[in-house]
Amino acid sequence: MPEGLRSVLEFVSTHRAPLAAAGFALLLIVIAIITLAVGISRGRRLKQAGAAETKEETPKSGEEITPPEEVVPPPRVKRTKLTIGDVASPWTQGVYERHSPEAKINVLLPAFAFDAEGLIHRTRNATLVKDVDFGELLSHCDTAAGVSSYGVYTTLALWHADRPELAVTALKVAGHAMMAAEQRDLIRYLFQDITGVPLLARAVPSLSQYRNVAFAASFRLYSAERIHGKEWKELEPRLEPALREHYDHELARKLPIRHIYRQAASSAVFSDGLFDLNKTCLVRFMNARRWQRLLDSDKRARFQVWVAALPCNTEAEALLHVANPEVFDAEDLTPELRETIPRILNATRAKEWLFGSAKMPSLTLRLHYFKYFCLFKKYNEAVRCFATLSILRKDRATRLYYARALFSSGMQHDAWSEMSALLADYPRDAAVMNETAIYAHQLGRHEEAQEIFALARAMYPDDATLAYNEAVFAEQYSKKQVAEKWSAVQKMTDWSKPQKMAVPPVVE
Repeated sequence: MPEGLRSVLEFVSTHRAPLAAAGFALLLIVIAIITLAVGISRGRRLKQAGAAETKEETPKSGEEITPPEEVVPPPRVKRTKLTIGDVASPWTQGVYERHSPEAKINVLLPAFAFDAEGLIHRTRNATLVKDVDFGELLSHCDTAAGVSSYGVYTTLALWHADRPELAVTALKVAGHAMMAAEQRDLIRYLFQDITGVPLLARAVPSLSQYRNVAFAASFRLYSAERIHGKEWKELEPRLEPALREHYDHELARKLPIRHIYRQAASSAVFSDGLFDLNKTCLVRFMNARRWQRLLDSDKRARFQVWVAALPCNTEAEALLHVANPEVFDAEDLTPELRETIPRILNATRAKEWLFGSAKMPSLTLRLHYFKYFCLFKKYNEAVRCFATLSILRKDRATRLYYARALFSSGMQHDAWSEMSALLADYPRDAAVMNETAIYAHQLGRHEEAQEIFALARAMYPDDATLAYNEAVFAEQYSKKQVAEKWSAVQKMTDWSKPQKMAVPPVVE
């Protein structure tokens, strides 16, 4: 191979990529030049042809001018496929938009609310449909296609006009399978009393698309889990004033607690809402103070009826009965509960977390388990459970139960130390004074018991429990005093021998 050719081949193999790119660029330049030349040539030909036509069409002097015949281009039709289901075809959608626009539906949407029984209420305005031809509207609703296009608008118009055909049309719309889902949901929701299927606002989120001011405000109120103070300021002027009494039932459950407390004194609805809120919190947190607050309220009778109807089938329900502050002994429970509560709680794994390494339940549940152990005389479990109560060991009622557990499990001196500390912390508490006096009496500290009972009776002269316990203590203590005095007399005197009475000296 010649030396020159070899050097060329080596150069090409070494610089293959740059040469390939340069070749591709050159090819593009050539194609562009050819395209440009062809375009210029074609443009010249078209220009020459146009000049020739103009020269031929230029009329001679005196010759009549005839306008050229107009050429109408053929119609361009875009072929579409019909759709099946809830999505309308372009043609059907166009008909719907011309005959039943969304704007009309938005105008006719009524404001709605629910009363305490859950029945829906709607506002009606006949002036909105005074010019509507109901005969024509109803004639369209004789077919499935007509119901799909006109059904929602017709139903709302019939409602505002108070026409008897409303029920039939509403049922047709609610049962129509081919119309848009959000429109079916609208009728099902607004006329659920007619369809017979109750719906919650959160179950139909598609209704949030409607922009009617009163309707949107009502839907927001019933779909939100909570209404905050700032949001309430925005909603209040948009809600329908005629339905405000029904809105209050919903607001009484969803407003911040400070708003409910503020309005409970002047509104019976908010007072009931506060009562319901307290019951809900009580079931959730089993707080004894909230329980006592309900017992001390003006709804005590209603609350006691509710408590009597509480079920007792689960661990939480059994502990809720135990949490009742009016239950201080097992005898305070009904016979059914005294049988059911141990059966349920004994079946739980309380001993696994109490004496083993299992995960402990929440602090609230441990507190009520502790009370359950004390009520049903499981004192060893109670003493062990008290050690797991953390900050709740400082609670007055919990310490009272703990002292009882200590005393009943044989640790009387520990129980007395706990009661003495309690009396020092709560020197004017009737329950603490009563328990302390009883323990003092049972430990033989009769003078201390007598002193505590006397002090308690002076502070609480009308307390029946204190009066009864003091009477029992006085009877037992007096009998003990009599027995001790007779014992002393018997020790000083031998009654088996006749006794000579000492003759007092005569004072002259």
